[in-house]
Amino acid sequence: MIAVADLPIVAKDTALALGRGRLATAFRIARTMRRPADLGAEKIVSRKHGYVWLCVPKVASRSIKEALRAATPDAEVFEGSSAAQLFALRPEARRYYRFAFIRHPFTRALSFHAEMHRFAQHYRSRDKFLHKQGKSRGLFARFHGLAGTADFDDYCRWLLTPYASDAVADRHFLSQHAQLGADDDGRLPDFIGRFEHLDADFSQVAEHLGLPNAALPRLNTMAGWQGSPAAVDTARSISTKQLTATNKALLAERYAEDLKLGCYAPV
Repeated sequence: MIAVADLPIVAKDTALALGRGRLATAFRIARTMRRPADLGAEKIVSRKHGYVWLCVPKVASRSIKEALRAATPDAEVFEGSSAAQLFALRPEARRYYRFAFIRHPFTRALSFHAEMHRFAQHYRSRDKFLHKQGKSRGLFARFHGLAGTADFDDYCRWLLTPYASDAVADRHFLSQHAQLGADDDGRLPDFIGRFEHLDADFSQVAEHLGLPNAALPRLNTMAGWQGSPAAVDTARSISTKQLTATNKALLAERYAEDLKLGCYAPV
């Protein structure tokens, strides 16, 4: 639900759009604000091995999914269900070992912005990447103000508007802590790994669960996309060093809980 403090901003923006005859803008504002937070990122449940994996998008999710499906063919994949809905469907899974992986919110934001803008446009003539363009267009249509964020500074500012808040956010910019599926009793995952040392942390999970031959493939990495050397170099160099003091401050405010959760430095 939209925060009460955001209501005057939304009302003002809507009135301004209507007053200027921009019905499409007013409709986009209404469409944004009536959307619930997107908590439907994939979950995988294995009864045999007694685990629940809670996916956080932009944190090597495709690689983790493929590794788990290869190592545990019995596992069920749930798409479009929140953690609460999953545990309602599979109440026995409440006692299973839960794990998830998170990433420094600054590089996660950089990665999504790059995918949404620079790389989707770079490959605009290639059939293989038409889905990237389609995803971008769909997001632009659903979230007021997002289409004007081709500049990363603008994107960071937009993340602090009501139209990107956790009340309505898409899974790709929804705060990571909101996706970890705490129970009514506040239980978080038993293990929260880090993208920054993904292989070691995934190996720790695999060892704990006794998963046979579990290894992470390298999938959907922007550095592996076929294209110009410049595009590949840009993808490989995503790091907090690219950030200015201004967008660090904006991201630190937007993702304060994620920084705290991962013990990440806001630099």
